[in-house]
Amino acid sequence: MIPDEVLNEIVARAKSQWPDDNEMQAYCISAEKEGYARLQNIDFGDLASLRDEFIESARDSFEAWDEIYDSVASEFSAYRKIIAFSADGLSWDVVEKWKTEAKKDNEGYYAGQFDFLEKKLRKHASILATRQQIDGIKNLLIELENIIGSECYNGSIQNYGSWGELESEGRHFRYPVKFYNGSNESKKWTISPSIPSEELITGYYAFGANQLNIYRALFKIILHLRKNYDLKV
Repeated sequence: MIPDEVLNEIVARAKSQWPDDNEMQAYCISAEKEGYARLQNIDFGDLASLRDEFIESARDSFEAWDEIYDSVASEFSAYRKIIAFSADGLSWDVVEKWKTEAKKDNEGYYAGQFDFLEKKLRKHASILATRQQIDGIKNLLIELENIIGSECYNGSIQNYGSWGELESEGRHFRYPVKFYNGSNESKKWTISPSIPSEELITGYYAFGANQLNIYRALFKIILHLRKNYDLKV
């Protein structure tokens, strides 16, 4: 049963929003009455003490009861998911750190916090998958890239001796590789095997506005050789 004061509020809002449209008034009244009723039927269970907090938070953003219901249902569902959130292979400390970051980025918005956690989890899964593919051949990729990167030659470079005399023209040099670690880009001339696989695979040569994804290309070559030429690595 909807309290008279709530029903009067619903009717007044519908008439204010649609003064000349009885059909829309009836639709809005019906939708709000249903929303209010569904809101009362949400089972907060062991979190019943938070019921008023969720409703008041929704009322800060919405007036119509159907919108308030949608917000409370979504936020409460996300809140429960956040409480239960965990991931295989992740320590409690890591999960709690993610939750703290999610709260900082989406203060008071639980659906946003849960979306943040899901994105972090997908990224973590992607990293694990990359490591599974790359770790075993990391040294090979680094060696192959070093061979390619060391074969650069610039015929326009002029080499002068200690007395300033031109000795020769042209020079071989090691082309640098750029990497992205998820937050920063770096340029390297020497690649250590300790570099994480998920960073290694981002390595590329920059040619002006163009780039060659050298490590992805080498990885694809190895896959090609495995599939078509029975390469055992």
